[in-house]
Amino acid sequence: MSFLSNLFRKTSPAASDPQDQTIPLIPAANNTWRIPLLDLRGVTLRMTATSSNPQMAMNAVSYNQEDGSSFAGISPAESTTIEGGITVATDGKLAPGVLFIPQTMEHKWAIYFMDDTLVFVRSWLRQVLVTATTVQQHNQLTVKSITGKFLEDETPAFTRAIVRFLLMNYGIGEVVPAPLPAALKDKPREAALWAFSVYGKLAQIGTFNENFVPVVSKPLRSHSLLHIAVARSNMPDIEKYVLEGIPVNSLARDGLAPLHWSLACETTEPMEKLLALGADPNVRSAEGATPVMNAVQSNAARHFNLLVLAGADVNAADARGFTALHRAAEMGHVHMVRLLLENRANRHAVAMDHTALSLAEAMKRTEIIELLRD
Repeated sequence: MSFLSNLFRKTSPAASDPQDQTIPLIPAANNTWRIPLLDLRGVTLRMTATSSNPQMAMNAVSYNQEDGSSFAGISPAESTTIEGGITVATDGKLAPGVLFIPQTMEHKWAIYFMDDTLVFVRSWLRQVLVTATTVQQHNQLTVKSITGKFLEDETPAFTRAIVRFLLMNYGIGEVVPAPLPAALKDKPREAALWAFSVYGKLAQIGTFNENFVPVVSKPLRSHSLLHIAVARSNMPDIEKYVLEGIPVNSLARDGLAPLHWSLACETTEPMEKLLALGADPNVRSAEGATPVMNAVQSNAARHFNLLVLAGADVNAADARGFTALHRAAEMGHVHMVRLLLENRANRHAVAMDHTALSLAEAMKRTEIIELLRD
């Protein structure tokens, strides 16, 4: 059952043609937010964004190498400033970096966090339309003021509603109701098309209540400048950002620490640099995985050995109780199983009624079965 199926007690079957799709109302009693909602999925998940302007098309998917620095210091053309009054939970202190990068033309916004300012960039235009100044304390980010507008004729309340939606939906990655113009309340198809044009395919449900404040279950995190420096194997920047105060064990939007990210690097240099700067070799991801577990899954023996030398616990268990040895046995990584056993991995650890041996047997990993039986 999908996540959205759990949120709604009743859903309508999706049509193959968005032009013929009815846009159903979801009564307050039938959804987790307890407000009337418009089910936008028949349009927003089925439409494809196109542009006759080749530059706009290129702009829309031009953000993969962006860390936000190209938009630093740029003010919106619209200078209207309003009070913010929006608060979202953070995982410690939100680090400067990327909150969302468009991957397709159906992603309408890029969002960055720099110098305590949120920057909202219209993806197709590569234009900063809105910025928001913030303060942080007690694991919360509070928007103090908002400058600019997303639309020409929006009210301050609607501006705040869009900022809130983009932070929770684009930034945190949770499905929440997208704010819709009250003028389209009696025109559900137009409202759905409007939602696609403004929010893209990430708008799955909508509300005409611009003052509604949804509750989300996860904190706002960034792909920090430190994470990005690690991904680029940029040693000077790794040291620079740690010394500037980005926590070396902070988690990114994907729930991974810089040390986890360093496993994707061709060399062990980024990992060595992070460990020298105080990274915890046993740092946990949002799902409880340690770098050793990820090294085993990636068959990254050199990184594994470096982590063990730094004091990594080869018997650490994730949130479900699985260890690195469970992973290596199930995935058939013979060399990693040998390395783990050489480093005193516990072959008898049980997780969800499975040992490493039982997983190897289930997957018919003959060589690993022999190693674990010795």
